[in-house]
Amino acid sequence: MAWRSWVPWTLVVIAAVIGLVAALNVWVKRQALSTDNWTNASTQLLENDQIRGALSVYLVNQLYANVDVPAALQERLPPQAKGLAAPIAGALQQAAVRGTDALLERPKVQALWREANRRAHKALIALIDGHNNLLVSSNGNVVLDLKPLLIQIAQQFGLSGDRLKNLPPDAAQLTIMKGSQLDAARNAVKVIRVLSYFLLFLVLALFAAAVYLAEGRRLTLLMACGVSLVIVGLIVLVVRRYGGNYLVDALTNDPTQKKPISAAWAIETSLLRNVGVNTIIYGIGIMFAAWIAGASRAATWVRRMLAPTMRDHPVIIYGAVSLALFIILIAGPTDAQRIFPLLILFGFAFAGTEALRRRTAREFPAAGQASAPAG
Repeated sequence: MAWRSWVPWTLVVIAAVIGLVAALNVWVKRQALSTDNWTNASTQLLENDQIRGALSVYLVNQLYANVDVPAALQERLPPQAKGLAAPIAGALQQAAVRGTDALLERPKVQALWREANRRAHKALIALIDGHNNLLVSSNGNVVLDLKPLLIQIAQQFGLSGDRLKNLPPDAAQLTIMKGSQLDAARNAVKVIRVLSYFLLFLVLALFAAAVYLAEGRRLTLLMACGVSLVIVGLIVLVVRRYGGNYLVDALTNDPTQKKPISAAWAIETSLLRNVGVNTIIYGIGIMFAAWIAGASRAATWVRRMLAPTMRDHPVIIYGAVSLALFIILIAGPTDAQRIFPLLILFGFAFAGTEALRRRTAREFPAAGQASAPAG
């Protein structure tokens, strides 16, 4: 039938396009909806010199905006120098930025940052899941509350007492999401959660259908499936690389701000890089499976060399496959979001190994046994 010549290839192309969407969806789910991943990335942000410097500037600006620093200095200066409080406060601002940067390097202060991000993300997920009562104190908004850091900095520079107790409620609070964005966020998260597994199974189903329909060319279509995954992985890596440049240029023209934004993009998209690399690895694995089962001289020679082991010592073959899968397992975070794709991968790997083992045993039987035609 004529349609069998083009339908399998069409299914592979459609699967590749859906696979690209699925890869981006997986990244969004793991990065934005996982509190642990969010918190870990936030910790890495503070460890970066460029980002820590930008945060230091923000916190010192918040300190000067919410605390009357000249008045505080005036109280501590001798009477004859009280008139110099305002100039001294201005001169100390840059020194305060440097001191804040050093303070943010301390483990205890970084722990405050980590917990602030964890609380903010938990509040975000709670809001999305309908627990609005958890956000009454922030007027229905999800905020990153950096007030504990601000107080630490103020105390470091000798400010205390009522001046810190009377800080405005919104001092050093970064709004992550406004309450008015709730409905849109909930709908988006629902779509992401549903698609995260549906798209994966759809891609696998399209690949399986393409291979099944390509009667007489199944290994060729299997190779095409692997190549398409490699291309998808490369596109993901290109998007990460050049998308960051576009984002930085779109957000600011200030060279001093570009570096921290670029660093933040690199950290927040590290999981996207992992998704791209893993997709390439999976594609290469499928390509290898199609090649080693093929009719080329090299593949036939490999099967002939492996025939005695596959036929008489299958435990060794399965042990080698298990070792390769174990390496893939430890190459990334093994969280609940990664278990199902790994189980599917392991299932296909062992099923493919058994099919190859049986084919090799038929193709290269032991001495005294008749050779069966390859199929």
